[in-house]
Amino acid sequence: MKEAYIDCFSGVSGDMLLGALLDLGWPIEKLTSLPRRLGLAGAQIKAATVMRCGIRGVSVTVMQDGSQPPLRTMNDITRLMENKDLSRKTAGKAMQVFGVLAEAEARVHGCRPDEVHFHEIGAVDTIIDVIGAVEAVSWLGIDRLTCSALPLSRGWVECGHGRVPLPAPASLEILKGAPVYGTDLEDELVTPTGAALVSVLSDGFGDMPTMYIDGVGYGAGARDCKTRANILRILTGRGRGQTDHQVLEIKTHIDDMNPEWYGYLMERLFSAGALDVGLCSVQMKKNRPGVALTVIAPPGKEAALSDIIFEESTTAGVRISRCDRYTLSRRLGLVRTRWGMVRAKMISRPGGRKVITPEYDSCRELARALNIPLGLIYEEAARSSPEDFAPAGNQDALGDMTPDEGKEAE
Repeated sequence: MKEAYIDCFSGVSGDMLLGALLDLGWPIEKLTSLPRRLGLAGAQIKAATVMRCGIRGVSVTVMQDGSQPPLRTMNDITRLMENKDLSRKTAGKAMQVFGVLAEAEARVHGCRPDEVHFHEIGAVDTIIDVIGAVEAVSWLGIDRLTCSALPLSRGWVECGHGRVPLPAPASLEILKGAPVYGTDLEDELVTPTGAALVSVLSDGFGDMPTMYIDGVGYGAGARDCKTRANILRILTGRGRGQTDHQVLEIKTHIDDMNPEWYGYLMERLFSAGALDVGLCSVQMKKNRPGVALTVIAPPGKEAALSDIIFEESTTAGVRISRCDRYTLSRRLGLVRTRWGMVRAKMISRPGGRKVITPEYDSCRELARALNIPLGLIYEEAARSSPEDFAPAGNQDALGDMTPDEGKEAE
């Protein structure tokens, strides 16, 4: 999984985001071709390497000839991207960004989104920023993108409606629910376009995820501030795994229960939604041998699972804690053996290594049907390469092979 982290220590704008993505390797030709592909006559794009407080970054400038740009609405933006040289994915994601901008402007000005007349938003530079950033993230193959908390400034900024306070009202509307913090700076740090882009492109806000860093890109803002580096930084790398969500850990120690009952207890816990159930021998008080029961479950299942433990065991109490679950990426599918197909998981290990893990039950069923050793089937399935793996829903790629056909092949 390719991770990316947007480090907005000096805020975020569309041009800063574009500059960082170019610095990460998005070809400049892809960006400079956008005006022609979108039919934006008179628009030109310039990218240059600049210094901001001693840090090198890429600055992007979108220039328009002297003609008065049109006052565009959402319908105009939609028509602009129809029948153009854009992928359906890029156009769809870009329209989400423009939709977020339109809804924010509508709430600020008290009108419907389709009545909003874009000033800065409908300008050529904003159109290039939005579509370029969306296309660049896709081209770079970023699977998951996280954004840092955003700094907010104070003061005033000039816009098409006049002089408005910072943070810009539209930016605040977009950032509802996102983590922000205040600063004493009086420059605009988070523009509406930047806020909309990170809210749509990011999978979430927070701290930098655990990853093996492969690249760092720096995008420079237009202002060269002497007191701080007006830079946006994007880090990319290979994800070590992902935190799916929180899970419950339900534990208890039991020292006076018939061992035959544990199998039924486990069956009931799994049927009620437990993710995993573990039993471990422990030495308890008064030097008595006992069993430590640990149940992993989704949040919200604590009451139902605790009731089962009380009903089906001799314990008088349980301990419940909440944990972050950290997992590797995995996919379910099928692999071929000489005896037939077996179900398996493909797990992505650190460093990009992919490992095939056969499902025990599937191997057992095939072994019983053909009366051959289980280990032979399991070992051959485990030696399968990732190219032999057919994900669930794409098993036609391997064709069909019944147990009888497998026996003939043997």
